[in-house]
Formats: sequence, C-alpha cells, structure tokens
Amino acid sequence: MADNDLSTIVLRHVSFEDAGSWDDLLQPSYVDVGVDFPPGPLEADLLVVMGGPVNAEDGDYPYLADEIELIRSRHAAGRPVLGVCLGAQLLALALGGRVIPSAGPMQIGWSPVTLTDAGASGPLRALEDRPVLHWHGDRVELPVGAAAAAAGVQRLAYDDDTPVQAFRSNHALGLQFHPEIDPEAFEKWLIGHHTDLERYDVDVDGLRAQTAELAPRLVGPSRKMVVDWVRSVGLID
Repeated sequence: MADNDLSTIVLRHVSFEDAGSWDDLLQPSYVDVGVDFPPGPLEADLLVVMGGPVNAEDGDYPYLADEIELIRSRHAAGRPVLGVCLGAQLLALALGGRVIPSAGPMQIGWSPVTLTDAGASGPLRALEDRPVLHWHGDRVELPVGAAAAAAGVQRLAYDDDTPVQAFRSNHALGLQFHPEIDPEAFEKWLIGHHTDLERYDVDVDGLRAQTAELAPRLVGPSRKMVVDWVRSVGLID
C-alpha cells in the first residue's frame, strides 16, 4: 500500500501494542498517547487507534476524552478510522455507543468469532473460522436510532462471550479482538500484561504455545482484511 502514498497515523497507548503484523503494510507514523498526542491525526489519510490496559472512560486519563473527540471529528469529516480493542471502544463512544464491563471474566486467549451476514460479505471474510487473539474485559454496545442508521453502523462479528466483536460505520471499523498480533513480539504482551495473567489465573505457557501455533497462520488473512477494508473506504484502488 505504500505505493499509493497512503499516510497513516497510529495512536499507541503502550509501546508493545503497535500495528504489529500490519506495520510494514501501513508504514505508519506513531503517536504515543499521553506523551505526544497532537491534533495532527485529523489530517492523515488513515487513523488507527490501538489497544491498551485502561478503560475507555477512565477519568484518571483525560486524553481518552481527547481521543474520542478526535475520532468523532474525523468521522464527521468522512476520514477513515480503524480501532482495535480499546481503539474500537473509543470509536463506539465517538459514534454514540456505550462501553460496559463484560458479563464474565476478562476474555484472554484464542478462538474464532462468528461473522454476521454483513461481516461475511465484507473484508472480515478473510478471518472467517480463524482463531483470533482476545484480550479485553469490557464490551461495546452499539448506538441505535436514526443517527446510527445514517452512519451505517452495523455489527460484523460476535461470539458467546462478547456480543459485538467487530462493527463498522460508513468509513470506520472497530475490532474488539487483536488480528494485528505479531508472532515474534508476543512475549512483550506476556510481560506487559502480567497483572491480567496473574489475576485471571491464565496458563501462560499454554497461551504462549497457542500463540506460537496460531498467530503465524493469522498474519496473511489479517493483512488481507486490512487491505480489503482500506480499499472499501476508498483510500486505495
């Protein structure tokens, strides 16, 4: 996609949750939220908002409200936004939805999501029946009503634990899971999210082995999904 002169800014909340396997595809400029978060991302062709270990409406981190407003402004201007995990939750809030605690414990591990008809007919079809990495404790409730309908808000994927695993609007995509995971960088996640793993008594060796097996198989389909979505919102031919 670099040949199309696509400018991409990635908002990063923690250093290890970056664009991962999409990095060389998007060739982004990184903005570390809470450190050098400027208004400039409004001007980029594509804004990608990554995950992080904070709640989307945590008042201890006032820059989250700034991110929501940035996403809302971009969306109103017709500029594409891709949100992953926390980024998807911030996107949902910007669209008028809600973020609430999950009904059960934090969802950590690998499993496939089920695509809706809208999901299966779009870019997410590349991920159909493929296990993806989950790592979240909150979930999205999508906006409803005339404004949501006008923005083309649709649920794209779900599973038994999370009713909204992916959603779209006219030119935005939210993914509650992590298709961008880089198999070579996963150990950073295990270190950075040690508290989650300990709190929920996750089998670290089992998760490490599962990731070593499944993450490399996800790279190609995940990259195809991104290219197909970027094409669908008119950023590339």
